[in-house]
This record gives sequence, C-alpha cells and structure tokens, in this order.
Amino acid sequence: MNTQIEFEGGEYFVIRFPYHQHFVRWIRNLANRRWDHEEKCWYVHVQHLADVMQMFQIQKAELPPKLWRAYQIHRIRTSTIRLVVGNTLAYFEGDRLPLGQIDQVTSYFVPGYRYMPNYQAQRWDGKRHLFDMKKLSFPAGLVSRVINVLEQNKTSYQLVEDSFPSPPAVSYNLPRFELRDYQQECVEKALSAKRGVLELATGSGKTAVAAQIIYELGMPAIFFVHTRDLLHQTHQFFRTHLSDKVGIVGDGKVHLAPLTVATLQTVGNAFGIVFENGKDEEFQVEEDLTDVSHSRNRLVAYVRECPVVFFDECHHLPAESFYSLAMETTGARYRFGLSATPYRADKLDLLLEAAVGPKIFRANASALIDMGYLVPPEIRFLAPPAFHSAPSRRLDYQTVFQEYVITNPDRNKLIAKEARRFAKQGKSVLILITQVAHGERLVELLPEADFVSGEMPASRRQSIFKKLQTKKQLIVIATTLADEGLDVPTLDAVILGSGGKSETRALQRIGRALRPAPHKEKAYIIDFFDNAPFLKDHSLRRLEIYSTEPRFVIHTEGFSL
Repeated sequence: MNTQIEFEGGEYFVIRFPYHQHFVRWIRNLANRRWDHEEKCWYVHVQHLADVMQMFQIQKAELPPKLWRAYQIHRIRTSTIRLVVGNTLAYFEGDRLPLGQIDQVTSYFVPGYRYMPNYQAQRWDGKRHLFDMKKLSFPAGLVSRVINVLEQNKTSYQLVEDSFPSPPAVSYNLPRFELRDYQQECVEKALSAKRGVLELATGSGKTAVAAQIIYELGMPAIFFVHTRDLLHQTHQFFRTHLSDKVGIVGDGKVHLAPLTVATLQTVGNAFGIVFENGKDEEFQVEEDLTDVSHSRNRLVAYVRECPVVFFDECHHLPAESFYSLAMETTGARYRFGLSATPYRADKLDLLLEAAVGPKIFRANASALIDMGYLVPPEIRFLAPPAFHSAPSRRLDYQTVFQEYVITNPDRNKLIAKEARRFAKQGKSVLILITQVAHGERLVELLPEADFVSGEMPASRRQSIFKKLQTKKQLIVIATTLADEGLDVPTLDAVILGSGGKSETRALQRIGRALRPAPHKEKAYIIDFFDNAPFLKDHSLRRLEIYSTEPRFVIHTEGFSL
C-alpha cells in the first residue's frame, strides 16, 4: 500500500493512504485523530505512531526524523499512565492503553438489540459504549473494572483522585438507634469505598444505615426516593434521628436544607430528565407534578454541588433516566445506591454500576434470618388450571396477562380461597397485584377486604395499613405502587396475585412479610405457577431466585418441573 507520512512539528502527523474500509475503521478507533476533508488526509497524534507503524507496516527508516524524535519525547513525558478519578467521570493521561479490553468491560448489549435495524444491517454492534475513545474517559463507577484490565495487562499506572474544594461541615444529631453488627459493617465499608451499591434485604433497616453514614460524614446530603409515601416516611425518619431541619423536594414542595429528601421525578424535571414507566408493571414510578419553574436554578445548583447522594431502590429505577440524573451529581464524592435485590431484572446492571459504583456490601434475607432479624418464609407455589387458546390465535403478553391473570375466574377464586384460609386462622394477609382492574375483581370475591391503590390519598392508605398492622383488618389488596415502603411487622402472609416479570421485585415483596413480631415464627407466601405463554417463564424465574435463598422453604403444588 502506498502510505505517506508527513510531519511539520507539533503533536500531530499526517498520514495519507488509498481508501480501504478496514484501515479507515481502525484509524477511527484511535483516541486522538481527525480527518481533514480539504486535504483528504488524517491527522494522528504522535502517541499512536507505534500502532500506525505496525498496522501499515512502516519501518523507522521511512519516517521523517523529527517525527520519531517527537514520539520518543512524548513517550518519556507520558511513560507513567495517570488514571484520574473524579466524582462522575474518570479519564486517562498517557497512551499505550489496552483500549479494546477497556472498551469491552465498559460496554453492554442494549436490550432488544438483535431486532434493531442498524444491528441487522451490521452498522452497529448492538452495544452501548461508555468508554470515550477520544477523551479516554469513562464513568467513574467503572474504575474497578478498568483497573482489573490494566493489572491483567501488567500496565503501570498512577491512580489520582481529582481534587475538589472541601464541602461545608454539617452538625447532625447523634441517631437515636443502635446499629446491628451487619449495619455497622455496612457503614464502615461505605465510608471506606466512598461509592457503591449496598444490598440490604427488605426489613434490614437500610434507611438507618443511610442515616448513620450521613451522620459520620457530617456533610450536606440528598436522598432520592421514587414515591410520595417514601418521601414523607424518609423525611420524618431523618427529622427524628438527624436534624429538625430536613429539606423536602416533591409532592408540591421545594424546600432545600443541608440534608434533603427528594423525589427523582421532581429533581429530574429540573434537569429535563423524565422518569417514565416502561413496559414493566412490576415497578411503577409515581407521577409527581411539583412545580419547579421558580426554583429550577437553585435546585440544579444544589444537586450538582451536594457532596453526598443516595439513590433508594436503585436496582428498580428506570435505567437511562437514573443514569442521566446520577451523572448530574458532579459534586458527590460519596454516592450510594440502596437495594433489596441482587441484580436488575432488565440486565442493565453495568449502567447502575457506572452511575454509583460496584456492589460493596450484601446482607441478603437468609443471612438476616440466621441472625434472628427476619423470620423464615414458607413459600407455596400453586398451579391454577392451564391456559387454553385456539392454536391459530396470535397472542401477545398483554392479552395473555389480561385473560389468564386479571379476568381468570379460577385463578382469582384460588387467591380468594387462600386469603380466607389465612384470615380464618387469625393471620393477616396482603394480596399484591399490578393493576387496579385486577384488584376490583378480587374485591368482588372478597368484599370483606380493603383495597389500596396508588391513586388513593396517602392518609387513607396509611389508615388501612395501620388496621392491617393491628389486625383490625386481616385482608388487604394493594397495587404495587401502594405497597412501596410498607412497614407492617405483624404481617403474616403475602399473596403475589399478579405473578410478575421481575423475579427481583418478587423477592422484595416477600420481604414485606419477613419482619419479626411477637409470637411470629415464620411468614407465609403464596405464588403461582402460571402455565401460559410468557407467564410460565416468569414463574420459573421467580422460583429460581427464591431458590438462591437457603432459608426459604419452597413447596410446589399441582405441577412438576
């Protein structure tokens, strides 16, 4: 190939060669290069000279002498690679990096990529790449993955933390609770790591853990939630244990303080980020129409400057919106995601890790059962009659869910039968469903039950759950939005009335019944093996994740695997 190399000084040399798709694709992957449309040539940074020589089979004698000297000087100056870690982004200074491997560990396949036109036309590899080849930067939450690549390649590097001004000190009240051993361990790991996901099973006291971290740091902090109920619950908890002056953003209020609890929806609105509900009905983000027009600039500045940030329920938040907002928290040296489940149902765990960091602590349900902080569950998997449809009929998920779950009389009667069986024994039972229409049908079969939905005023919801707690009401039907943040330790049983796509969400719902209470030795869970298109796979996934907990006792009835 007739390749020409030119150099007139500076940091870039010129390379000209006859067009070839393979070489063009390769050169585009270089970090520092640009195409000159007028001169019809590539300008490439001297850091890439050795790679260019190898790719184009150019000998040292063929190079302009000044170019080789410039390359040697550059190598001396950048002989030590610096990995600079900021709050949201990390970047490299230096060259000769294993770029391909770094890109591999910082990219992921986009869900549904196989069906997208660009992938099918081979114009796209199906991945979202979080490593910027030009800027040599990537989300700071992925630093540990990138360091593993450097060490596997025996690449010398210097790790440098970007410098930021010290945040103002905040004097919080000493929390009026005593941490359990695992909670103290979690706090210590969080303070040491500075970022990451804290996996704490439902009932483990994750808000108490967050409060202790905030107290220990003594800095301004913002705590994100996704429903109004959680907004007010968390706000009240922090007021009780940390400070009389806790800010609140959401449910019509925008009051900022050194410690603030905020809904993602309201803050997202200030940044132009929309938290929409996707196809997964297992986790619904509540609408919050708080007006931020008069406080937008103040709110944006507060979020960008706040040195400590928490994201509650991080494994269930809409991934793209959550990531976008997390990357706006540029002042947050300490950032944590709180979760009760081990992974995301949509498999976008890498995006979560990019935003807040890797998992740094885990206390699953079985561990807490062994320590006596939760009671063990007995799970009965029941099989309603199989779904039947004409062979020629084309079915989508919504149709199957409507006919087999919501309007299925046999299945609904089975739910009602199990609920009454618990109530006759004096046990309280919570029936969880995803759609209001399903709840309305169950109320027809269980007129003695109370029905709670997300549209109901929070005060009314809290009143019903209080009756459930005192067992003045033994049967409550609730939509998934209404049960967020539910704390009813006396609850004896949960019926997963809608099954569900999200196995991680089901694991969290089981946790609603695992909190200990006087004379409560175990919890009772009813789930369903739904023998229908789509639903059968969902049932098997839930059964699989239950099996990961050694202390969960599982009985299958009416079917065999």
